[in-house]
Amino acid sequence: MLFRVFNRNDIVALALLPLLLIGFWTNTLLFDVSPSFPYDHNPMPLWDLVINVLKSNHLLASVISMLIALIMMFSVNRIVNRYNLFSGQTNLPGFIYMLLVSSYLMAQKLHPVWFFTPLLMLGIERLFSASGQRKPMTWCFEASFWLSIGSLFYAKGIYFVILLWMIMFILRLMNIRSFVASVLGLLLPYLFSFTYYFWFDQSASFVDVIFENFVSTIAFFEHTIYSQIYNGIIIFLVFISILAVVRILPAIKIITRKHYRIFIWLIIFSVVAAITPYYSLEVMPIWAIGTSIVTARFLSLIRRRFIQELFITLLMVITIAAQFLI
Repeated sequence: MLFRVFNRNDIVALALLPLLLIGFWTNTLLFDVSPSFPYDHNPMPLWDLVINVLKSNHLLASVISMLIALIMMFSVNRIVNRYNLFSGQTNLPGFIYMLLVSSYLMAQKLHPVWFFTPLLMLGIERLFSASGQRKPMTWCFEASFWLSIGSLFYAKGIYFVILLWMIMFILRLMNIRSFVASVLGLLLPYLFSFTYYFWFDQSASFVDVIFENFVSTIAFFEHTIYSQIYNGIIIFLVFISILAVVRILPAIKIITRKHYRIFIWLIIFSVVAAITPYYSLEVMPIWAIGTSIVTARFLSLIRRRFIQELFITLLMVITIAAQFLI
């Protein structure tokens, strides 16, 4: 039932997505039930502006995180449908994205990664648009520029520029000019920020904040028995999904093959980051981009409808249980 409803692009699926998201966000909207991520003690410049406005308004902060999650759900669907990653139009990747980011109540809270993730997604789309262009410097500049803006919310997002360079290499956009353009796009927001703080004689504090956020450790979450079981199920599902997608790569168009490789690398990059002491659960909105697309593609490859519905129902059930057990 769930697979059949969301594996198409119609008004029913589009209407159900925000309603289900509100349901999953209910605990976060009504109760401040989980500890905050430790970003507020030494915030990046743009995140500092956000918390100054929202630090005393839990409901508004939760609504904003939910709205960004909704935007990301539709963004994932849009990139899949725009670049024909599936055989037809679908809302299934957005539905799976919602399930993945809704599992941990802590990750639902408003934190700087929620502002960084749409900007990273925008940067990836700009590079997709640059594919086939003879002079891709502008798109490469824009991609790294948006990522750099996002890192002024979430400092460690700056390291995802490595992912952008990988995408440029995969899409054959990488050359001396495009690389220099991407570096300039990366540096420009920090140059503007430094100039602003220098004007108000606060450049030293700005440099200290940047340095501390770039190198500080962040891992602090202690897993429960259920969270370990949940992670095991998700890891297994993602693993078989990647294998299934890799298997079909030789049979699909070259450009689509490259797009899938990019999202697989996004999954790998996010997982590697998450197991280091410098990242934690905050990477879930980023990790869920590639995971939702690859997992949805795996489900669409299964020929038996019963198994498709079984997998998607299992995801739904363990996500609902996670609201109370993690």
